[in-house]
Amino acid sequence: MMDNLGGFGRTVTAVTLTLAGVAALSGAAPGGTLPAQIDEHLRRQDNQAAAELLERHLQERPSDAVMLYNAACVRCRLGELDRGAAYFIRAVKAGFADISHARRDPDLRALRGHPVFRAVIDASDAADETLARRRMEGWRRQLGDASYRYEMDTSGRIVLVSSLDAAAHEATKRLIQTHTDHLQQTLFAGTHRSTGPGGYIVIVIPSRADAARLLTRPYVTGLYNHRRRELVTFGHTRALRHELAHALHHRHMDVLGQEHPLWIQEGLASLYEEYLLDDDGTIRFPANDRHEQAKLLARDDRLMSWPRLAAVEPTSMREEAFVAYPQLRSIFRFIAEQGRLESWYRLFVEGFEVDPTGLTALETVFDRPLAEVEMAWRRWLDGQG
Repeated sequence: MMDNLGGFGRTVTAVTLTLAGVAALSGAAPGGTLPAQIDEHLRRQDNQAAAELLERHLQERPSDAVMLYNAACVRCRLGELDRGAAYFIRAVKAGFADISHARRDPDLRALRGHPVFRAVIDASDAADETLARRRMEGWRRQLGDASYRYEMDTSGRIVLVSSLDAAAHEATKRLIQTHTDHLQQTLFAGTHRSTGPGGYIVIVIPSRADAARLLTRPYVTGLYNHRRRELVTFGHTRALRHELAHALHHRHMDVLGQEHPLWIQEGLASLYEEYLLDDDGTIRFPANDRHEQAKLLARDDRLMSWPRLAAVEPTSMREEAFVAYPQLRSIFRFIAEQGRLESWYRLFVEGFEVDPTGLTALETVFDRPLAEVEMAWRRWLDGQG
């Protein structure tokens, strides 16, 4: 199902909701407009009635890309895959372009093996390099050539636009290469072009003057927009690592057809802000200022329980950022230091359909109830310097 919501904070992404979930957001009454009636039937999970009303709506507005996409979702839920495929291709022709959303929309799960769906996905992948070059040229028109460098790495599927001097630019390229290679060989294995949709990532490192215009929120030094696959960051290697971890994670979610909860997205990105990577591939995550903040939160009894943290919605995460982010990095440091990060993530994605929160996978990998795992983390945090 397609909606117009955006993700929270630094990562801006489409939010995958079930049909009933989107309908519930509207609060529409059955006696309202035709779209409101459609929403109401979706909320009730009355797919047949919703399908009939969508037909009426599309007779009046046959090029409504979002409603065409929703019709495809409804038909798939009714088991009418050929009709769903026909609506899906009509939606794409009408301008629906969020193929990343379609890849992991649970309402289109049954359609993923259909030749029409595969053809659209394959065409999107084939066009990806051309679109990435267009986006790079769009940034060139916006920022100019005088103080910027523009490069495309077709192997890593990265576009880099930077205002850095030659030495810093080359160092940043090495950082991006190392960061990408490590994550795609460990946690996010299977996201290279040869094994799944890569999706070009455009990384923009602006000048101070341009950063003030592009990064308008106070204290935010980086952001990632998944719908555009564009990352903008300024002044901090840590921010670049954080946002690039988000981008690579979204690549993996596209491959998996999953939308992972916010606590996992932000926890992993915060963890990979700072690390030490040895030549043999061993990685260590040193403490940083978030660690000190987590200890202060523990001292003041302000830590959130893990189930509560896992259920935090985007708005609440924004409001509680100064509590959530230090705690999330601390939790994921703990998991990593116990040697369970990769095994937990693997169990989580394999069992995503059963438990999309990731909490059951934690119980499994630690072989104890969640409350005991959380208590072990609190003791670990208390014992840290």
